[in-house]
Amino acid sequence: MAVALVVLTACSGSGEEDGKDRNDDPVGWSTCNTLFGAERVDALQEAMGQGTLRTLNASESLDELTSSWVRLAESWEPGRDLHFASNPCTLGTDGTGNRFRSDVSWSFGSLADIKAQGIWETAGKDVYVLRRDSGLHITAVFPCKIKGSHQAQEAQFPLEVETAVANVPGFDTGFLGELTVRLARTVAKKLPCTNDPKIPDAL
Repeated sequence: MAVALVVLTACSGSGEEDGKDRNDDPVGWSTCNTLFGAERVDALQEAMGQGTLRTLNASESLDELTSSWVRLAESWEPGRDLHFASNPCTLGTDGTGNRFRSDVSWSFGSLADIKAQGIWETAGKDVYVLRRDSGLHITAVFPCKIKGSHQAQEAQFPLEVETAVANVPGFDTGFLGELTVRLARTVAKKLPCTNDPKIPDAL
């Protein structure tokens, strides 16, 4: 049975203040809330079940993360591999293997490489999507031009975002698609991607 999307009140990141069983990591929760929206994070916690929900990512602000992503794009040149992934929001429930993971990186493959593989779905004008693990692992790649970067960067060094859920029976894959869209849109705006990639409403 699919897990219903339950919209709760927005959270501040403190379990004691908002009545939710969460660890105390204001920076980590702020990053998750900004990337996905506080209501979606509340719904994600509901879907993952009982127990203390912890941020497992490094407690870096979104501004710090964004700066590192921009620097990589600015320093990229054709033939150079700069694909370090960041895990801006990774959540886990204490005492269980329940996990939600998100990743942001510059893609290993150019847009031409991705098209040639024949395993990626198209989603709208700019986005390519790959689903694995029965839809519980979604990767989306889209062109993101960074101001001041090499002229080939947009096509040869596209942006890649991922979301994945593990050990949560019946997790709603449609909800995971919503989270992936929100992650892509937030990161594209925050960087910013000067080409204004068209992220569809649903994946």
